[in-house]
Amino acid sequence: MQARMGGATNPAVVALLEEIARAKLRAEERRQAAAAASNVQYGVVREGGSVILRLPPAPQKPADDDCCKSGCTPCILDSYRDRLHAYEEDVQALQAQYKRVLNGAPVDASEHHIRHALPGGLLEPLQFSSIGVMHTHMLGGHARLVVLEASASNFVLALGEHVQIRATFGDGVRITRPYTPVMIEAPDGVVRPHLYVRLYGEDHRMSEYWRGMSAGRRLAVRGPVATNESLTRAFASDVCVLAAAGSGVAPIFQALQFAHVNSAYRNRRIVVIQCARDHASLWLSQEICGLSKEMPGLEHHAFLSNEPGADPAAGNSRLSVTSERLSADLLQNAVGPLAGARCAAMVCGPATFNRDVSMWLQIAGVPEVQTLGA
Repeated sequence: MQARMGGATNPAVVALLEEIARAKLRAEERRQAAAAASNVQYGVVREGGSVILRLPPAPQKPADDDCCKSGCTPCILDSYRDRLHAYEEDVQALQAQYKRVLNGAPVDASEHHIRHALPGGLLEPLQFSSIGVMHTHMLGGHARLVVLEASASNFVLALGEHVQIRATFGDGVRITRPYTPVMIEAPDGVVRPHLYVRLYGEDHRMSEYWRGMSAGRRLAVRGPVATNESLTRAFASDVCVLAAAGSGVAPIFQALQFAHVNSAYRNRRIVVIQCARDHASLWLSQEICGLSKEMPGLEHHAFLSNEPGADPAAGNSRLSVTSERLSADLLQNAVGPLAGARCAAMVCGPATFNRDVSMWLQIAGVPEVQTLGA
């Protein structure tokens, strides 16, 4: 990224580069602290000529409001019960091993494995981790993009997985909501998790939280959390329709990334229908265009409800833009004739969008429609 434009320094670019450098420094400091903490050895160990029993810390009990009431599988409360049960069994086995060692048995570090311990990384399924915000900016007037201080090496999500983010307000109220990060390249050239956050009215507390978000802030994040839906089902058909509205484009793009790296799906006809308010909130269009260069059957149709006459597809021949709100006729025109083809669809957006688009797809000849909440 160049910091100069037309021979003059660009203050916005300079500020962004400085912000990224500070974020990298903070991330390295936390990595070193985590590495030092991970060197602690738990179990029956020989230390300074003595044999001691060092028990691992018990799993942290989540608060009642850590459950987001979104039907996650598993729920954080279920995960805690499972982890606590494994921990209690670990403790009993370690205590029994310690008694045997005191009675003359040799110290065998491999005798019992501590099962509830987790591998390294920023995400923890049971408790919230503190992850920094590297960069954030508005996408139009109704959405915010948030880039996290993480990378593909320490923030790993599989297809269909999301995270929970907990906001704590000044009056002590805590709200937890699910979000689907998208792993794409950030301005510093590193693949990082990006969050597309839809903003609502001033009386919407989570929107209030995100409107005040800035670089350097820290988020309480836990995960990964799996959905109980199979997101590969639609790709088994001859024609796959992926329809998204607003932040629903995140799980849809996650599914596209999966198809891109799987040769069995890469050449399928995949029709992406993306609905947004305006050009500014039409997120991931360039990334979808990039995937289409290696996916010859990928089509991308965007519908802008609040920007008549706009042409955000300039320079992007693989994107078809219609400056109208999506309708049954427009959807049928985008999907085209389907006679004789096996068709399936996945729809992700608000409840009203999911209901209407599912009905229109069935009218258009798509018998199997899977819906996901955004």
